[in-house]
Amino acid sequence: MIRYLLIAVLIMGAGVSQALSQERIAFAEPDKILEALPEREQIEDQLEDFYMQWEEDFNEFYEEYSEELRQFQQNRNQMSQSQRQSEQRRLANMTEELNAIQQEFGMQFERRRAELLSPVIASINEAIEQIAEEMSLDYVLNRNTAELEPILFVMESNPNALNITERVIELLTQ
Repeated sequence: MIRYLLIAVLIMGAGVSQALSQERIAFAEPDKILEALPEREQIEDQLEDFYMQWEEDFNEFYEEYSEELRQFQQNRNQMSQSQRQSEQRRLANMTEELNAIQQEFGMQFERRRAELLSPVIASINEAIEQIAEEMSLDYVLNRNTAELEPILFVMESNPNALNITERVIELLTQ
């Protein structure tokens, strides 16, 4: 019985192996593609402008906070206990507000970044899909994840490896 099971597993394994060897798989490097696109520079400029405006507003509020903190430290010995406590609470609220402003900016920046990149990523995906159809590929894998860690090991020296990155760049920059 075990012998028949072993033979069945070997036959199935050979069939799966043969089916996999017939799959056409390529990979692309989205980061490299994005780097080659002229839109990337415009997006970076827009994000920098967004950051600079936020930084200007934040620095204005931070300077106000710093001045009020300096005045408090300079005058606290002349204040009553209740005045000191009230001023400390007010300064603590300002500190919390500064932290909230920074956190909110982080979220706004990521939303803005996603909003600007969305059409570019869509065009990259469309170009990859078009090339995959032209080349009759079954799968196109991304070489890197968002964290820039490879999701698979690509042996670039393998003559059978299909890297379609340059074709995607060429299609998008024509």
